[in-house]
Amino acid sequence: MAPSGSSPARNILTTTLPISVVAFVVIYGVSRSVWIAGVIAAVLMVGSIVSNVRFFRRVADRRIQQQSGTLAVEVIDVKASRVFDIEPLGSHGPALVFFAEDGKALLLIGQWLLEQPSFPSTAFRLRRWVDTGQPIRIEARGPAIEVDQSPIQVPDAARVRDVWLIDAAPDTLEQDLQRAFR
Repeated sequence: MAPSGSSPARNILTTTLPISVVAFVVIYGVSRSVWIAGVIAAVLMVGSIVSNVRFFRRVADRRIQQQSGTLAVEVIDVKASRVFDIEPLGSHGPALVFFAEDGKALLLIGQWLLEQPSFPSTAFRLRRWVDTGQPIRIEARGPAIEVDQSPIQVPDAARVRDVWLIDAAPDTLEQDLQRAFR
């Protein structure tokens, strides 16, 4: 979550303090009151310090979880050779099937896909919560890929989750979906 080399103290010195000083100068220039400018700049600084401390506390908690072996976030790296846009059921949103060379496929379902920039792509990294399976975000890592339209429908059972890993091939997708969701 945090880039290497970052810390609360560094963020405060390189971001919070300069922004607070600029806010003080601007507010003083408008109000001509040191007291008003000082109070507003101090409130901004305290808010930013509290935010930084909370963020880095969460980062520390996640690192502890990773070291103890109880990961909260699963990362799935995908390199797709082909992508099908299959028929979703109802207004659940798009349904995309990404095929890998190893006979595996990743089925993504939901309106959350519409919010992903530069997507779909040939390569991407999907992060999801381990306990719920809910997607967090997608990082596109390759060029855009042409999506093939398919009349195949999403099985009813697939609506339970937004992310599915299945064994499937483009030529036998309908049978593979029926087998996976039986």
